[in-house]
Amino acid sequence: MRATIVIPSLNEGDNLWKTVGSCLETTAGLECELLVADDASQDGSPGEVRRRFPSVRIVAHDRRRGVAPTKDLGARHAAGDVLVFIDGHCKPEPAAIARLVADVEELNGRAIVTPAVPALNTDAWTNEFNQVGHGYWMELEQFTSRWSDTATLRRRGRLLESPALVGCCVAVARTLYDQLLGFDAGMLEWGAEDLDFGLKAWLMGASVLNDPDAVIGHRFRASFDNFDVSAVQPLVNQLRMAFKNFDDPVWAEWVSGCRRRHEPWPDLWQQVWKSFEDGRESLERERAYLHERRTRDEYWFAEYFDLPWPRQTSGLRSG
Repeated sequence: MRATIVIPSLNEGDNLWKTVGSCLETTAGLECELLVADDASQDGSPGEVRRRFPSVRIVAHDRRRGVAPTKDLGARHAAGDVLVFIDGHCKPEPAAIARLVADVEELNGRAIVTPAVPALNTDAWTNEFNQVGHGYWMELEQFTSRWSDTATLRRRGRLLESPALVGCCVAVARTLYDQLLGFDAGMLEWGAEDLDFGLKAWLMGASVLNDPDAVIGHRFRASFDNFDVSAVQPLVNQLRMAFKNFDDPVWAEWVSGCRRRHEPWPDLWQQVWKSFEDGRESLERERAYLHERRTRDEYWFAEYFDLPWPRQTSGLRSG
């Protein structure tokens, strides 16, 4: 099987079956399967997909787990050599998915590839091109992220290097997904899962690249209206991301700064730290695996993308 399109479902309503339909309509001629990974949705959207598209496979959690575990659930059931993750509120333009799959194959599976991302008007089910996102920027001290100005991105042939990963539409070789240990299934509900996956790719010697000619629209929400996210969950996920990707001195500095920023909310920090410690055993194993195999470090990342922190004159280096 050449590719699997994985669509995570988190109470997506009518958007889910519309996304499934758009994926089927725009992948004629591409050898692929389509799989919905459902995070115990309560709105009936997976059932509507089953009714409209009986050939589409659906795998599901028996209880709510969150974005990263749901994406990983889909990956573990996928048969394709290339995994294409598309959120359940996206509309691909014709040939966009096939182009991403071809990009991954042309790059010998050594890059995660993202498309150009316009805003999707879900009422009209049309992509709006007045603003289009390409690369994504991230700093390491607080994991602040935003869309990049394309003029600031390095070119790699016809593709653009993206410092960070925005995960609404992502294509990756199955071999690289497994090498990176996939999306972190230990992360909670929402937050940092895409940034973490992209950073792991850069540090493990791969890349995150954007293809401006592959276009997949995405619905941008002003707030979470399909599931609840507390203040605890994103912060726990950031702790996991920092711990697994940073060496000891950088981790110590990062967590000290994070704790100081949250001193006004001691109860929140206690909840966050307890949840982080509860998942620490498996996290230690993942950290050891990544640090044994990575070819670049966080100092390289900061220097390569001109970030102010962390910086040092020596460290693990790679081009």
